[in-house]
Amino acid sequence: MLENIRISFQSIWGHKLRSSLTMLGVIIGIAAVIAIFAIIQGRSEDLKSNLIGMGNNTINVVFEEEDMYGEEGMWGGEMSNRSAPPIKQEAIEEILTYPNVNGMSIYYEGWQEAYHLINVTHPRLLGIDERYFDLFPTTMVEGREFTESDFASYNQVALINEVAMSELFPEGDALHQTIDIGGIPFKVVGIFSDAIEDSDWYYPESTIYLPTTIWPLLNGFDAPMQVAVQASSSETIQEVGTMAADRLNMDLPPYETAIYQVADFERMMEEISQYDQAFAFILGGIASISLLVGGIGVMNIMLVSVTERTREIGIKKALGAKRYVILAQFLTESVVLTSIGGIIGILSGLGIAKAISVFANMPYFVSVPAIIGSFIFSMLIGIIFGILPSIKASKLQPVEALRYE
Repeated sequence: MLENIRISFQSIWGHKLRSSLTMLGVIIGIAAVIAIFAIIQGRSEDLKSNLIGMGNNTINVVFEEEDMYGEEGMWGGEMSNRSAPPIKQEAIEEILTYPNVNGMSIYYEGWQEAYHLINVTHPRLLGIDERYFDLFPTTMVEGREFTESDFASYNQVALINEVAMSELFPEGDALHQTIDIGGIPFKVVGIFSDAIEDSDWYYPESTIYLPTTIWPLLNGFDAPMQVAVQASSSETIQEVGTMAADRLNMDLPPYETAIYQVADFERMMEEISQYDQAFAFILGGIASISLLVGGIGVMNIMLVSVTERTREIGIKKALGAKRYVILAQFLTESVVLTSIGGIIGILSGLGIAKAISVFANMPYFVSVPAIIGSFIFSMLIGIIFGILPSIKASKLQPVEALRYE
């Protein structure tokens, strides 16, 4: 076998241009398959992470009518117009002890105009607790984050992002200035830059953070709250969200018609996977055409090689070489030829996928099964399309082969 491999490399190297052109179809086909799978799987993982896990394996537990995520579908049912009862501290502490739970935050969300002198912005307002930044980190540009004293002392302080700062403070000096939200003054103690600015899902908008303790000043004490729970991994998001919802529902009064629920992300992930599989099947079918063309090229070049080496085959047979020896020699050469093309195709496909991910700002994902499968498939092409020329070579009669000019 090793001798056959050595002879195969010698033959390929002796006809470099011809061998390169023969491998081209295999290289293009394998490269296309690797690039397609890398891009599709990378995009799928990014979609699941951002859509399902809010970018960091975090899931929202929402207070909605009981059929919100019921049999009607992932997003069926009606939203509750009433606020959730206050969440007990012991419930929070218990959820934080659950397996696969990394953190939990209770926050409020709303929209209201904010003013500074004659300048106005229409921000997304968030009333956040002490644990919010553990789940959704931010980068401070100036100033500080909220402190324990801000929450305990009901300080009327605010954090604004760079978009809100540019609209409220076009002169650029925002720190320690006062802004007006709903007729209530708030002191700006920090300017932050969103941590997801380089994400495909990020859209810059005016955003202002306020402590949860002073949120009732703006929206009353019955303002709807939201619960975010962070899982240890994307695989445990559904489990963690369901456990948290079940625990919160234990404290609801019996007459309550709305409950805490989570979306059916497992079903959503399954639909995303089905879409990716269908898309990969279509593009993979197109790429396989190149492999078919490459296989036909391999068969053609091997038939030419058999013709060129007819006298060599005759000499070997005259010296006692068996049919299987001749067959193995040419079959090995065919497999080596396509395997080299497969390796070059794999490397090219990974390079193409990486280049696309960089220039198109898309995620990059290396699929080890696709790499192994592509290499094995390239070897199979060599066997399938090399078997006919190999059989032809092995059937040559020594006398006729020696007479060949």
